[in-house]
Amino acid sequence: MEMITMPFHEQYLTHIGRLIDNPIFFAFFLIVLADIITGFLKSLIVKTTTSSKGISGLIKHSTLLLIMAILYPYLDIYGLSGMADTLLIFYILFYAISIVENFGEMGIPIPEWLRKYIYKLSDEYKKGDVKDEKLQK
Repeated sequence: MEMITMPFHEQYLTHIGRLIDNPIFFAFFLIVLADIITGFLKSLIVKTTTSSKGISGLIKHSTLLLIMAILYPYLDIYGLSGMADTLLIFYILFYAISIVENFGEMGIPIPEWLRKYIYKLSDEYKKGDVKDEKLQK
């Protein structure tokens, strides 16, 4: 009995179609979107909104989403979806930290036990900002 295998491009398209049903990929998409929104809100509140910074941020986020949307099906086809999920979880954690940083910089209270682990909200980072301001004067 001969086994009929599906051409690779058809497998790839099938796996791309399954991404929307993947809860980890969907969580990754949502957290990237949340980071974009909180970053924009932070820039409005802190009054540091610039179009060049916003556009470069959107390009970076979009590029990462595109890379993961292209890479995940390949890894899944070769039986490495666990590796792809691990990579997505890694990025989800980094984006979660960025969102907490954005909240902190907007003035939203962050618990002290969490604050000490986040660099942008730490005293060392703020002291660094003071040094940078002195150098610019």
